[in-house]
Amino acid sequence: MNEAETRAERIDSAQKGRFLALLFLLVLLPTVLSAQTFSVSLPGTLVSATGVTGPSGRPGLALLLAAGKDGKGAKSLLFLDPERRSLQRWIDNLHEETNAVIAFDLAGKGVAGPLAGMPGAIFAPAGGGAARKVLNESNVDLRSVAGVAAGRPWIPAAHTGLLELFERGAGGALQHRGVYQLPVKAEKQRWGLRLSSPPVTLLPGEPPLFVVGPQVAGRRRIETILIPLDGTAQQEAWSLLPGEERLMMSDRRYLRFDGTPVLAATSFDKIGVFAKKRFRLYLLGRDRSRKGSLPSLAFETDCPLWFPLDSVSADADGDGHQDLVIVHAAGLQGKELQVTAYHGLGGGHFDSRPRHWKLADQPTDWLYGPDLTGDGVPDLLVLMGDRLLLYPGDPKGSRPLAGRPIWAVAVPGAPKPDGRDSDRGGSDQGSGPNRDRFLTVHELPGGGRTALLQGAQKDGKTVLTVVWRK
Repeated sequence: MNEAETRAERIDSAQKGRFLALLFLLVLLPTVLSAQTFSVSLPGTLVSATGVTGPSGRPGLALLLAAGKDGKGAKSLLFLDPERRSLQRWIDNLHEETNAVIAFDLAGKGVAGPLAGMPGAIFAPAGGGAARKVLNESNVDLRSVAGVAAGRPWIPAAHTGLLELFERGAGGALQHRGVYQLPVKAEKQRWGLRLSSPPVTLLPGEPPLFVVGPQVAGRRRIETILIPLDGTAQQEAWSLLPGEERLMMSDRRYLRFDGTPVLAATSFDKIGVFAKKRFRLYLLGRDRSRKGSLPSLAFETDCPLWFPLDSVSADADGDGHQDLVIVHAAGLQGKELQVTAYHGLGGGHFDSRPRHWKLADQPTDWLYGPDLTGDGVPDLLVLMGDRLLLYPGDPKGSRPLAGRPIWAVAVPGAPKPDGRDSDRGGSDQGSGPNRDRFLTVHELPGGGRTALLQGAQKDGKTVLTVVWRK
């Protein structure tokens, strides 16, 4: 064999090696193939969104838009097909008080279509850009219950004193299904008495479970009411703060770990520049004594009092048990993002040795939990300035996330850190009560998933950065 033949053989071997390496990477990193990103300019400002089956039977998103800025003006409903990257008009000229869109199988054929709601009324598409009223109830508001009811055969709505369920009725309308009592609190105002009920949240999983609260009783006790829909009676669950500290309502979240309901919350004992939030996790169950149970997990975080903290229930290590994942900004100016994962042992209990991950940069927003790589492990989306980055989950490593993003995309009209608006674009996953987001995630019929990042055009209308995975 001469020198030229030897060199040609080496080149051929090198090319085969590069091909095999590329094939190996494509198998390990399905994100490149399964997650796509694109941007779309909307003819209005986004108010609410949800995953539905479109007019032609394709999965996508129903987008509720306002004609004016800040969610004001007449509303319209559009359909976004993420695979075809197309927009289609669905309902024109909805009432300006329309504030939410949800998915519901109104025809009973296993197809989840959109329902648009305003206080006192709910509408469905009627064809030709028109809408028809399917419910007329003065106290109904689709935003009144947190959590996700998609896939349920009923729609929940809460108001002072009552939690109501509505189901599919005759003639393609909605009808009453059940009523549950809620506690009522009377507060004396200058103009008279103000009556109100605590917030209501629908937890994921089976059996369906509503939680009502939290209500602070005295200095340290916290009341939560459990309303199961499996025929068992309501229960009072009482939690107890460990010491002379105060509950922070902005971070409270009701979660479920392997079926066990919990209250995840933060507290503090004094306000100061260097004060940090304390994390408290309470198992929720009947407490006839009303004395309150101490937290099953308690620790001090690195999160300053003025930054939000997210607590998430997710299987971060792939063992079949749901883990507790804490995400928050750190440092006095929030120039770090920290993710801490506690291994779940089952029944709402966790290993005391967590896995830590840190990003030394200032995030505008973040979203942990959706699997956008197709490997069944929760991932992290982070908005940094005008770039959106995806960090894949690492189920077996010393850290819960990879050290580097697998991609970063430019974000048109990227929002500013101080420009959040809690009325724009609801999320299927439900966030904390005061957690305003630019990033939301929505499940699509058939198993797809779409994340939306809201930016602004020069005229104030919304431009969306869409991350879509089949």
